[in-house]
Amino acid sequence: MVQYSLSHLNQQSHQDVWGPIQDDEALFLYSIIRGSRLSRILEIGGLSGYSSTNFIEAMKYDDVDKSTCVLYTVDINPIPQVAPNHQIIIKNALHLTPDDMDNKPLDLVFFDCHDIVQLDVYKNLKSNGLITDKTILALHDTNLHYAPYNRFGHYVEKDGGYVHQAVERVMVNMFKDIGYDIFKIETDKTKSNHTLPFRHGITVCQKFVYNTV
Repeated sequence: MVQYSLSHLNQQSHQDVWGPIQDDEALFLYSIIRGSRLSRILEIGGLSGYSSTNFIEAMKYDDVDKSTCVLYTVDINPIPQVAPNHQIIIKNALHLTPDDMDNKPLDLVFFDCHDIVQLDVYKNLKSNGLITDKTILALHDTNLHYAPYNRFGHYVEKDGGYVHQAVERVMVNMFKDIGYDIFKIETDKTKSNHTLPFRHGITVCQKFVYNTV
């Protein structure tokens, strides 16, 4: 089997897409999943299934029982199931229960529904042991957009850009305040042009635990 199957990443080079993750962002998440051998992922917000397909493809390990690799996607609307190990949960994410995710901790949670209710979802998952200090949190649409390619949203004068989605940026600040390390991929104004008008942005958060010898 080919070690890395990336044929599902088929956007045009300018990646001018609204809603789904851009291919560069998908590749970033793909590498995290493969590099850390993640096998239990929760996605909040499913849309057309583009990110779902990326998560499923990333978890296709040659030496791991496929039944142990599962993607849960919660959405209030029906969404496509992209694989047998893709479990769709149609409900408000606030009402998630441990049973919905087989009562086991999650390796990664992807926040992408742009509603501040996601903070309460995080607290609920944390209190029920589904999010642990090992769980990686990923948030989409955390970058600014820049004129002339986008003039929507709150303008941040210091950085000269417009907030694409405010909720996930607020959440990143909160996670930083409660002890998460933060890493993000994004572009600044000097890197936005007609060949790549904008980077929506992905931010990854994880608790740092230093083990002394």
